[in-house]
Amino acid sequence: MSVLHRTRAGLLVCCVGLVAALGAFVLAPAAGASKLGSTYLALGDSLAYGFHQAQFEEEVAKGTGTCVAGKCIEPATFDEGYVDDFAHALKLANPKLQVVNVGCPGETTTMMIGGSGIEGVCGVSPTGFPWPAAWLHHLYLTPQLSDAVSILEHNPNVSPITLDIGADDVLQFLRSTCGFPKTDTCSEAEVINEFGTIAGNVHTILTKLHEVAPSAQIVLIGVYNPFPTVLPSPGGDKSTAGLNAALASIASEVPGVSFANPEPLFNPSIITGGPESEDIPTICAFTGMCPGGTFNPASPKADIHPTKLG
Repeated sequence: MSVLHRTRAGLLVCCVGLVAALGAFVLAPAAGASKLGSTYLALGDSLAYGFHQAQFEEEVAKGTGTCVAGKCIEPATFDEGYVDDFAHALKLANPKLQVVNVGCPGETTTMMIGGSGIEGVCGVSPTGFPWPAAWLHHLYLTPQLSDAVSILEHNPNVSPITLDIGADDVLQFLRSTCGFPKTDTCSEAEVINEFGTIAGNVHTILTKLHEVAPSAQIVLIGVYNPFPTVLPSPGGDKSTAGLNAALASIASEVPGVSFANPEPLFNPSIITGGPESEDIPTICAFTGMCPGGTFNPASPKADIHPTKLG
């Protein structure tokens, strides 16, 4: 519980984004060649999917591909996220490796376990648009965890499994309960309760995955802070570190699970002890938070997701 008290409001805002493409360099040693199976299963939200805000807008404007409710994209073109980078690295060891990407933009821990409650929709995307199953890399109409279990039951040689999840729970909580970004009306008790729910759900997900695939290497991916210099004391980096510590603790409780921490790569000031302004060059290089080349979190074009370069 002490970790929860230390994270407060900064915790909530900073975890709207998870690991980006550079996470592949973190994951590689965690997964390990000795655990490499015939299939790599990627689970999670928009980061696993490979979502880029600018690309989404370009594809919708172009109007080609798979169309739902008047909006059209080609799911296969979202192929430059951390899942794709990690898969390329793994294929150096196993060129025949199959990759199943089940990531859904807007997925929460609750939706992953129980579904979105909307037929044909897996989650509500970062654009606010319900993400249709037709746009998934791997089509499924059940909750994501149920689909993952089915994949694992039919293929006993899946390893590794990567998971990034929880950021959208927090973002939805911020908007619906706290009035984010205009206000912060949440009490500490509400914040602690929300984080506790996320942690419990992540533990449930990891436990189920290990139960069905006891030999698989599972990697839980942590978070980075896309808002350096923006959050109040103790600052976004320290709050992010608190959340990563909690996620690492959860990972340590489930056999076969390791934790990948992207924060030092994106937010080097957490290592140097310097001001968070030191993070801005890496945040601008690896994410869409700097439209036009300038760090500008208030811009409607600012995007917490990694760019294709990132």
